[in-house]
Amino acid sequence: MFRYWDGAAWSEVVSPTPLAGPPSQYGAGPSTTQINASGGTFPLKEMKPKKPVAMWVTIIVGVLVLALIVWFVATRVFGVGGGGGDGNPISNPTGQACPQQTGDDERADHPNDGRVYGGGLSYPMLGQPWSDVSGEIRVPFGRDVAEQDITIHVNPNPKGLTDWDAWVASVLVGELYAGDGFYDPEQGSEIVNMCIFRTFYGDTTITADTLRSEAYSVDGYDGWITETNLSFSIPNLATTSELAIVIIVKTSAMSSSIFYASIPGDAMQYKPDVDAAIADLRVTT
Repeated sequence: MFRYWDGAAWSEVVSPTPLAGPPSQYGAGPSTTQINASGGTFPLKEMKPKKPVAMWVTIIVGVLVLALIVWFVATRVFGVGGGGGDGNPISNPTGQACPQQTGDDERADHPNDGRVYGGGLSYPMLGQPWSDVSGEIRVPFGRDVAEQDITIHVNPNPKGLTDWDAWVASVLVGELYAGDGFYDPEQGSEIVNMCIFRTFYGDTTITADTLRSEAYSVDGYDGWITETNLSFSIPNLATTSELAIVIIVKTSAMSSSIFYASIPGDAMQYKPDVDAAIADLRVTT
């Protein structure tokens, strides 16, 4: 904004443009310098806008909101700062560590022939005491996931939604997806193992002892198998270890499939069932 100088004082009236001329008390004129009756001049002075407090408050609030958004995305997608449960954990506490399904399991159409199908893999359905087949939405990168399980422990007093309420032995198969194609089986195994452990065990500190990690083919399709003994200490849970078996198979040029089994250390009587499922694992593309 601009004011006019009459030789003694600045005008009280301001103008957004010098071309508007001086205020009426000084006379009018189109130029940026006016001559009065006594021959004095009226030079223009540009008024610097003040920086209002409200503007800085708005900027600070905006930065804080952006920081909160970044923190939220990091904790939900990458697991930074830990994670909570899904509100109704089936087997283990859940951390939002890696990409996973949202909503219902995207199940594809499969034969009803006594086998359990998920993605491009299938195994013979396990009998009692294994459960009926259900979906499982927590598998990182997973879709079309089918699972059977056995409840081994029940939490007598869950402490909120993030606490575990049932600990199970489980077997599942499903498809893995990752954009334009998944990694090769060995790389995929490293990524999926890390994500499964973070997702299914949440903030729990676990010690992983790799017992087996090697190439493994199914029906002539390249794959990779890992067997890992996991040790942990979780309140109200009697078992302190679990055997995790992960098989990644490249079932097509654009995707891989997973077989995953977890057996609590005090329920190893069910390992022969898992071994039988692995022995009859098939690619069904």
